[in-house]
Amino acid sequence: MRRVVTASGIGAGVAAFVALVLVVVALAFSVNVDGTSMEPTLRDGDRMLLEFWTRDEIERFDVVEADAPSSVSGGDVRILKRVIGMPGDRISVTREARVLVRPAGEEEIYVVDNPAWSADAGAEQEWVTVPAGAYWLLGDNWNASTDSRSFGFVDADAVHGRVVFRMLPLGRNGAVAQDVRLALVEPGSAR
Repeated sequence: MRRVVTASGIGAGVAAFVALVLVVVALAFSVNVDGTSMEPTLRDGDRMLLEFWTRDEIERFDVVEADAPSSVSGGDVRILKRVIGMPGDRISVTREARVLVRPAGEEEIYVVDNPAWSADAGAEQEWVTVPAGAYWLLGDNWNASTDSRSFGFVDADAVHGRVVFRMLPLGRNGAVAQDVRLALVEPGSAR
């Protein structure tokens, strides 16, 4: 008995191979959210696509995966946080739990407007300058995040890439919300 290979059979084989490759790539270049520090933006158990190829293109308000500073984690712990401070920026946290930013090279002071934050009054932080080659990171869950307020700056070399797309669960899949912005602070109202 002779088998005949049809175009539809070849097409089905190619489609199955492509689907398998996509699944393997998605799992290899993804991270699992572990914890509540980025709620409500990211939830415990979400599977996120990691753009490792954009790690040199990080911008303010990107959500990134990075190695936690070893002084806090003891080493080999990865975190997901939002970039608030870029190199050269000045950052301060007020008693009213407002984050103030003076972007590098600018005189104006801005407050970070993050709809996810519903913060209780917190500890103040005096103005600090983000050093070259580092970022200042915060979680979206203000009261349940260990972040730059406690461990300081994160080296750019410790950043693995941007977290841009929720793959799982399927009912919540889609792009990561980017509704955070800087709002100009009126002169005299920044402390």
